[in-house]
Amino acid sequence: MKKLIVIPLLVLSLILAGCFINDDVATDQTGVVVDGGEIKSCEGPGVYTNWNYFADLREVSNATLTFEVADPEVATQDSQLVGISVTIQARRNNDCESLTNLLTNWPALTADDQLIAVISATANEAMKVGTRQFTLTELLDDRNGLSTAIKVALEADAGKYSTTIVNVSIKNVALDPKYAEVLQQKALLTAQIEAALREQDLIKQQAANDTLAQEQKTLVLLAQLDTEKAQTAVQVEIATRAGKVVEAANNVYLINPAAFELERLTRLKEVLGDKAVIYFVNEKTDLTLLLSNIAGGVLPVPTGEIQP
Repeated sequence: MKKLIVIPLLVLSLILAGCFINDDVATDQTGVVVDGGEIKSCEGPGVYTNWNYFADLREVSNATLTFEVADPEVATQDSQLVGISVTIQARRNNDCESLTNLLTNWPALTADDQLIAVISATANEAMKVGTRQFTLTELLDDRNGLSTAIKVALEADAGKYSTTIVNVSIKNVALDPKYAEVLQQKALLTAQIEAALREQDLIKQQAANDTLAQEQKTLVLLAQLDTEKAQTAVQVEIATRAGKVVEAANNVYLINPAAFELERLTRLKEVLGDKAVIYFVNEKTDLTLLLSNIAGGVLPVPTGEIQP
């Protein structure tokens, strides 16, 4: 009786082992239906059942894998040793042709760790080759060049096993400590030189400002001097003309002595005031007779000296 029960159960287990019932395909997977070793179809996310004895459902992940690859000692074009750390993103293609190639020729790479190992090995070689294309200065100034070189090398290899390299980025470029110290000293000296140059520029600017101020002051003084010269010239001209007037007045007395005598007597009268009276008499007049009849003093003036 027991044998009769065991035999049907064994047959049933063998039947169930050769098919799949309600197998899930996740949203980041593609299901590959294999029957007797032959790929029959590729299915998207969902639940699947196949009663064929040799049928099998292979779930292949197409999620993006993100991992890092590092090399502590890589030489640049100018033979500087640096450490390179790269972040890589990759995913398997999910079209049926790519999955057929992957399962047929690279079945081990359906496992994430195996795929990462293969890409990392290629990346290590690409990092060495790529870094050699750049000097250290170029590498520090522009990391995109190196990341592009590594990505190109990875894409050429990944196409063989139907994988897409989504992105490659340089996470870090580590310098040799001694060289880093040299760069730091260089940066410090550069900063000091720039500061000194800025200070020199300020000094030059201040000197230029002082020169300009002095020039403007000189121009003001020259303008003042010109003004004073003009004023002096006017005063000299006024004095010259006044002198000429005096000279002309004096010439009258030189040319006409009688006019001089008249001016002298006039000035004398001003001194004597009302006590003096000036009489003009002929030179033949008897002054004794005249003086006896005049109470005040008389100042005789010869008539021959007076010009009409």
